[in-house]
Amino acid sequence: MVFGIRSIIEGIKSGKPIDKVWLLKGVKSNLSEQLLHTLRTNNITFSFVPVERLNRFSEKNHQGAVARIAAFQTYQMEQIIEEIISKKKNPAFLLLDGITDTRNFGAILRSAAAINIDAVFIPTSGSAPLNGDVIKTSVGGAFKVPISKVANLKDVIYILNSHDIPTIGITEKAKTTVYDCDLKGAVGLIFGSEDKGISSGILKIINNTAKLPMSENIQSLNVSVACGVTFYELIRQRLKN
Repeated sequence: MVFGIRSIIEGIKSGKPIDKVWLLKGVKSNLSEQLLHTLRTNNITFSFVPVERLNRFSEKNHQGAVARIAAFQTYQMEQIIEEIISKKKNPAFLLLDGITDTRNFGAILRSAAAINIDAVFIPTSGSAPLNGDVIKTSVGGAFKVPISKVANLKDVIYILNSHDIPTIGITEKAKTTVYDCDLKGAVGLIFGSEDKGISSGILKIINNTAKLPMSENIQSLNVSVACGVTFYELIRQRLKN
């Protein structure tokens, strides 16, 4: 943890992977405005909380601001996409919309590392934290796949589309299955949370949707299982190509 407004600002400037920041409600000063600007510029999640919440973190003088350092470094969205596209002919990108369970997130990263997913994108808010539980569940896979935190997953989709990379949302609402999709070329795969699925705003702008066939007795699979099944269909198609 990092305590104090100035310490957090310096921590961000020095490249520390800040995962989230809690700020005291109602505090306004030039320094606090500078911190807010820095957080927004670097797409770092923050929330305003009462002093009682901040006091739970430490009895030290937190100066109205507490930050949690992430377990590992994240990457800038446009930079990582451009770098991967320049080096690889048919990259595979993964977009996770609202995956909040750390065990599911870790399991997904483990599978993503196993099949060499090129980059994973998560929103700055409404996503599982990048902490030790994720690393433990991923069995180290979290260190082997570049992760990028973005303000809005729509921005990732727009950039991928600008490079003629199609995006496919995996949802039980789709009419076709993943086995009917062409996954041999560059692609962006999108998965949503188990309770809400992929958000309607994202579904409106992606290129295609697909589902995993299953019995009528079950409406959906665990999202980490769905990722694993889809990943290995991607691998199967590419090995045949």
